[in-house]
Amino acid sequence: MWLVEFYAPWCGHCKKLEPIYHQVYLSLRNSGIIVGKIDSTRYSSVASEFDVRGFPTIKFINGEKVYTHRGDRSKEDIIDFATKAKGPSVRKITSSGRFTEAKTKHASSVFFMFVGEEDANNDLFKKYSSLAEKHIIDGYFYSGSKNALNSNIKTTVNPTVLVFKDNSYFEFKESNPGVVTYEELEKWFNQERFPAFPKVMGGGLNEMANSGKYLVLTIINSEDKSLHDQCEKLKNVVREVARNKREKFHNSFQFLWMPDEETANSITMSFLDVPTVVVLETSSHLFYLWDKNSTQLTVSSLEQFLDEIVEEKIIAYGGSGYLQKLKRIGFDFVTTVLSIWQASRWLFLLMFGLPTVIISIVCYSLCCMETLDDGATSEDDEEYDEDMIEQNEYVEDDRPRAVGHEKSE
Repeated sequence: MWLVEFYAPWCGHCKKLEPIYHQVYLSLRNSGIIVGKIDSTRYSSVASEFDVRGFPTIKFINGEKVYTHRGDRSKEDIIDFATKAKGPSVRKITSSGRFTEAKTKHASSVFFMFVGEEDANNDLFKKYSSLAEKHIIDGYFYSGSKNALNSNIKTTVNPTVLVFKDNSYFEFKESNPGVVTYEELEKWFNQERFPAFPKVMGGGLNEMANSGKYLVLTIINSEDKSLHDQCEKLKNVVREVARNKREKFHNSFQFLWMPDEETANSITMSFLDVPTVVVLETSSHLFYLWDKNSTQLTVSSLEQFLDEIVEEKIIAYGGSGYLQKLKRIGFDFVTTVLSIWQASRWLFLLMFGLPTVIISIVCYSLCCMETLDDGATSEDDEEYDEDMIEQNEYVEDDRPRAVGHEKSE
């Protein structure tokens, strides 16, 4: 089993990841997972074989099975990715003590559990196992008998599937009692695989897109201390709606918070005033903005805002049309220029100032040369034209034809 980073020496994100990836290596060196890295510019054929399209790319390779890390590039997230990919896809819980360990381990995250006897002929268990195999890097899957559960956990049927998150648990309910389809189980998994109000960085949004819900992004600035109280107040409002209004909003909205203004600005192609709330519809790339001051956001006003989005009473921005693509190109250019300016003034002058000066000098020189040529040769051109008129005869169609000296004599 290999955990491999595909990198490029010139990549700034790769350089930023280097100390983090070394810490990942130190944590996994006794886990049976070999941690390595490949220079994709030197071994481009290897990178092409594993369909590497950007840097850095982290993959887990186990024989013919290859998984790509799409979450945040933090030490904890990368180790969590490797632990999931290592397997097994379904982990066994044999006692209440093991169950308590699992709850403690995933206290701030999510895990699923098949409750019942592991009968290979059981239809629900077969579908649950297939789901776990397909989504092995997307969540933790356990199985155990009902006796392994704590006494306060009740189920309506046996066997069944439970999800544990947000200090509570929820049971899978099929739409047609007694008939379970794989598609229905997978849809329920995608809706439940995230906590009610998790912290997400830019890369994690791609994973949440599979939930099929509106994403309610609470954008904050964690570095500006003057905004701390305002950011915390906004988070508390959204968290209360996410957890206490589950029955009303859970099927349509996934709430989250991001200390990542850059990603939010990229989504809206604008520069947002944080803290604020943005609602994103991932399928159509449309988004909705809370256009008032964040201090005016309350539980009731947020509920109304979300209701009006569902009822299509709020103006939607963005989309995937031609004009939006042009706007995206322009915005990406502006942000790239600004990022270079903020990173290094000298680099900015070298990349943009020096070429501008050179082009200006060249243009000025060309214009001056053209003016001097016109003034210097005007008299010569007139004399040359008079000589040519004397030495040429003209035919009826007014086209000049040169005549030799002997004939003219």
